[in-house]
Amino acid sequence: MRRWLVPSVLGLLEAREKKAREEVARVRVQAERVQAALGEAERALQRLADARMTVAEVLA
Repeated sequence: MRRWLVPSVLGLLEAREKKAREEVARVRVQAERVQAALGEAERALQRLADARMTVAEVLA
């Protein structure tokens, strides 16, 4: 009984570990996409702030 149980438990753990690794990979891809979007949004914000400062200087 014990010999049968141990491989079964190990198999279940290996299956869960595989699923967890797949989830980590999926979330990493999402994180990379979010990081790229954040970078673009930050650049757009900086361009707008620079434009505002330029206009304020011209009008001063």
